Amino acid sequence: MPTPQLTTLIQTRVVPVLRYTDADQALYAADIAIRAGFEAIELTWTIPGVLSVLQTLRQQHGNAVLLGVGTLMDAAQATAVLKAGADFLVSPGLATDMIPPTHEAGKLCLVGAFTPSEVMIATRAKADVVKIFPADTGGPAHLAALRAVFPDTVFCPTGGISTSNMHDYFRAGANFVGIGSSLYDKKAFAARDTDSLLAAVRQTRETAHGRA
Repeated sequence: MPTPQLTTLIQTRVVPVLRYTDADQALYAADIAIRAGFEAIELTWTIPGVLSVLQTLRQQHGNAVLLGVGTLMDAAQATAVLKAGADFLVSPGLATDMIPPTHEAGKLCLVGAFTPSEVMIATRAKADVVKIFPADTGGPAHLAALRAVFPDTVFCPTGGISTSNMHDYFRAGANFVGIGSSLYDKKAFAARDTDSLLAAVRQTRETAHGRA
């Protein structure tokens, strides 16, 4: 039985993955995503001061939005993120040592995998979600092949997902997807054209839910 947090991730369909070299940019991107209706966002460990960004968002939104941190490589980073209050942790690969401390804290762990052997390792280690990364290397056909032999695994492909192809991944068996750089128009973001960005990001969300 999925936990309420896992149910939220699955129902939100798309998790914005925010990877920026500036904390203010990350906060702005998060604000756009949350105002557009997304119920979960992932910050990357590579954002300068990411833990402060996480804490600021928690102060602003409380528990109304699931806040995750990704690109985590080991249990030490996981522990720091958990102390800062993250709801879910994400690794690009098989950092299975993240799973025990994450579960002890009552949070979710999304572990990266690509091959069938890696999916087996992740699921045996009790990962809540297997993040197929990089998704575009194998495409929807690769995910569909994995789904065929792992029917009960929760899959989140990430990497190269966009509004135009995400339904190919849903049809292939994705429970939800991560969308990174394609979520925001670069020119509009640089200009801080909030109205344009909100409209486009809302459109992505609507498309994910089959209402566009």
